[in-house]
Amino acid sequence: MDREEAQNILQLCRPDNIEDRNDPLIAEALELLSQDAALNAWFAEQQALDSEITAKFDQIEPPADLKASILVGMRAHAAQAELLIGDTVEDEEEHEHIIPFPRPANSSDHSSALRPWMGVAAAIAIAGVVLLLPVRKAPSQLANSDTPENGPVIATAGVPSLVNFLADQITEFKKTAPFEKKAPQHSDLQQYLDESGKPSPGQLPTELEGMPSLGCVTFNFNDCDVSMICFKQDGSVYHLITTGKDTCPKTYSQQPAVYEHGGKSFKTWSQGDKIFLICVDGTQENLPNAAQ
Repeated sequence: MDREEAQNILQLCRPDNIEDRNDPLIAEALELLSQDAALNAWFAEQQALDSEITAKFDQIEPPADLKASILVGMRAHAAQAELLIGDTVEDEEEHEHIIPFPRPANSSDHSSALRPWMGVAAAIAIAGVVLLLPVRKAPSQLANSDTPENGPVIATAGVPSLVNFLADQITEFKKTAPFEKKAPQHSDLQQYLDESGKPSPGQLPTELEGMPSLGCVTFNFNDCDVSMICFKQDGSVYHLITTGKDTCPKTYSQQPAVYEHGGKSFKTWSQGDKIFLICVDGTQENLPNAAQ
């Protein structure tokens, strides 16, 4: 066994794993460590790196809704494939496809010797690809939808980074509600934002007109100024977010789009040189009427 072959085998040896070291093939490669100083130094470095990576992945807690989000993305893309190639997409819940990985020859235990973090990393990568790809409704969904043809597009995947940022910020903000200015009239809040050089919405969306305001706050997202005015009516709080097209890293369509993320629902659209978002707690049914 030469050094290169030994390195390929020793990569399967997990740190402090007795079962791996008792494997005949790995044990043979381990014997070369006492005879090859360079191989021994390389192996020590690999073991230290594997331990560090494993420890980092052990600290990761997957989101509680990860499985549901992946299934939603898979169903949406199955529908998209049907639109593109005309094939009938079978129901995923009735047909599960399991692809077995081949086991190494002459050993029944080598598959267990694969590094645990490799599987975790692969799962995260696959989940990321599924969740970031765009979503399009299937014809049956569009036919049964109550949303008008020019109404908001409902998106269940590919959440914009600004929406993700705001979901976290609003959650933290609600714990202390540190308004920069409080006022029951939104005009007073808009005057404050204008004087501070922060984006203000100007004319309110139709569905928020007449609602009493609570206060306003500003955020900074990737060097992009973002303002938020909060309104309250009938026990519900509505957050109107405004930012500028020239500084926001993502282009938003004039047609409203709806995202559900982080226990909140967001409606996004653009008008003129501004980008607007309305956020409420819960599902999209809690959003006010379509933005005008």
